[in-house]
Amino acid sequence: MSEAVFGALLHQAMLLSVGIALLWAIHRSTQRRLGAGATYAAWLLLPALLLAPALPRPAQEPLRVVLQAAGRLAMPALPTLPAPATSTSGLWLALWLAGTGFFVGLQTQRQWRLDRLGVRLPAGSSPALVGLLRPHVALPADFEQRFSPAERELILAHEQVHRARLDNLWNLLACALTALHWWNPLAWWAARRMRADQELACDAAVLAARPQARTDYTRALLAAHDLTPHAAPLASCWGTAHPLVERIAMLNRPLPLNRRRALAVATAVSLTTALAYAAESPPAVDGGYVQLHVQLENNLGSTRSRVATDVAIPIGKLTKLELPDAKSEPIWISLLTSKTPRDDVKFHAEITRGEPAVQWGSTILNPAWGTITRIEMSRSGSEEKVVLELTPTRVPADFQPPKNTF
Repeated sequence: MSEAVFGALLHQAMLLSVGIALLWAIHRSTQRRLGAGATYAAWLLLPALLLAPALPRPAQEPLRVVLQAAGRLAMPALPTLPAPATSTSGLWLALWLAGTGFFVGLQTQRQWRLDRLGVRLPAGSSPALVGLLRPHVALPADFEQRFSPAERELILAHEQVHRARLDNLWNLLACALTALHWWNPLAWWAARRMRADQELACDAAVLAARPQARTDYTRALLAAHDLTPHAAPLASCWGTAHPLVERIAMLNRPLPLNRRRALAVATAVSLTTALAYAAESPPAVDGGYVQLHVQLENNLGSTRSRVATDVAIPIGKLTKLELPDAKSEPIWISLLTSKTPRDDVKFHAEITRGEPAVQWGSTILNPAWGTITRIEMSRSGSEEKVVLELTPTRVPADFQPPKNTF
């Protein structure tokens, strides 16, 4: 169980890193050509990539092959099989989740400290949109003294854009991804860059509605240079948590998010997600076969069953090998075979037992042609063991697929 969870987290980390690297590579050109709004919208690529593996796929009917037992031996006692190698995935998973728990606790405390202040913040604080389900604009005690009426109107309009765009919810998603990938420096960079792009997008939206207010907007940014930003993860702040020079420079070339730019971003995100979905899909059946020598030894209590047979299985199609003679707990071996760039084969193997089926273990094998790969699995607290040996060999070019009945 821990191996499967740890493997899924690593896979998600790989997708996240690829997505962040792609956004980093196109960030400057996107900001220059499409504007701040489109650059902020491009961050939708990350959740889209992470959700791609979970999208539904066409059901694949497995090829079922029934194996007959070669022999059954009644034994008073069973010889001890070598213990399988101890996996460290459980330890790494515990460390990963401990870091996530610490990060979540720290951010929750920071958010609680800001929420309990209500709508009035200490003097010298940055105006902010606070809250999750019912966000409200919180203002510092010296808000009216620090900013002119025109500047106050622009700041409030800026925070209203945050609320209309549900930026507090997007901040929550960014915080959750950073918590889950706390060890990944790319995740930290992405969180900071996304928040900066969020502010730039709000600036552009406000100026698109008030193009004559550029001077007052610049003065409001300069007046906030010494405000104290908030560390709360959900707050959208007006203050100096983001590069002031970059924000002022954007005011000279604001490009609001119009339909054309939004369509360009949506197309790019959709195409990238489609590529990720295709990459996650099982390999298609290419008509090739691999000859596989299968040997299975099953120890159930005082009874041992052995199966040894040759079977031709298609490459790219799920094959289920069934051992029906284990009356108390039938055994299934699920194999998905694929070719590698080195022209050998890779097996995704899973062993399940019982009704309903309970997974005993799963692994990925990449044996060389003609070599034996041995898998040993045992149930915790029991002497019952399953030993599987696989030996792949090539089939001739003129090979005719057999019916695979044994």
